[in-house]
Amino acid sequence: MFDREIFKAVVGEIDDTREVEKLGCDDCFERVDGFIEAELSGLNASEAMPLVHEHLYICGECRDEFGALLEALRAVEDPSSPVPEVLDRLWRRVTPSYAR
Repeated sequence: MFDREIFKAVVGEIDDTREVEKLGCDDCFERVDGFIEAELSGLNASEAMPLVHEHLYICGECRDEFGALLEALRAVEDPSSPVPEVLDRLWRRVTPSYAR
């Protein structure tokens, strides 16, 4: 027979385990360089580093920093890109508005 309370307890335990597997912003920042390297080398970074991928999906601030870093690195690799413009956009993204 189905016991709703046991089911809720099991689901709660699974959810608690999942929480442990999530990254915080500091951990994501420490690992994002590897994620970017995987992206730039053509690997499936999301598959290789699912916790970083998940954090970037849910955290807009880290996602913005990741995007700016990736854009800057791609610009450096592409000699035809206007590097000063890319670096200026990067600076505006990572500098808090009160410091501008």
